[in-house]
Amino acid sequence: MPPQKMSSLPHEDWVSSIFCQVPGCVIPSTFTSSSGLPLNSYFITSSYDGNVRIFNYTQELIHTAPVHAAPMTSVCTPNPSSSSMLLATASHDLTARLSELILPDSTSPTDRPQTKTLASLHLHTAPLSSIAANTNGTHVLTSSWDGLIGVWDTIIPEKDEVPHESGPDRQKKRRKVGGDDMKRKAPASVLKSHTARVSKVVWEHGDNSAVSCGLD
Repeated sequence: MPPQKMSSLPHEDWVSSIFCQVPGCVIPSTFTSSSGLPLNSYFITSSYDGNVRIFNYTQELIHTAPVHAAPMTSVCTPNPSSSSMLLATASHDLTARLSELILPDSTSPTDRPQTKTLASLHLHTAPLSSIAANTNGTHVLTSSWDGLIGVWDTIIPEKDEVPHESGPDRQKKRRKVGGDDMKRKAPASVLKSHTARVSKVVWEHGDNSAVSCGLD
């Protein structure tokens, strides 16, 4: 039989990607939904309104995080744990970002998750199309319309690795999309494998190689 639509989850703008729970990454069982079911399974969406949204499998929206001020194209979760989770996102604002999702602990089941942007990843000169994390969460790959693929570790630097842009709008932009605590991160390596826009990049099993596709 053909698949049947069960429900829909409206967003404020285009939904660009969806990322489902990886094995071993669970929200504490004491944090329950309004229906009383434990939120130990979830999926994450990215949208052109710049927000990351986290839903449980009862289709309840449990958290919305405004990570980017421009359309977001991709989201994944490197190295999740039971108390916090690292969100990696890519956007048309020419950056990717690493944000920490802090989940409520077992003693505060009524608390809501919180999100803090830790680092912005600077390399690309055109909109980013995708971001992907390896199995153990130590590295992410970014692809962009500039034809480049960035390789990044997920260590948050103690100081900026990329200089800030100059100009009168600098402080305004920082207040709007991340604040002074967000560190500017440089890539560990750059892959120049394409001669046109790169539309997607993924890790292969084993995390020692990657596959990408482009408009070339």
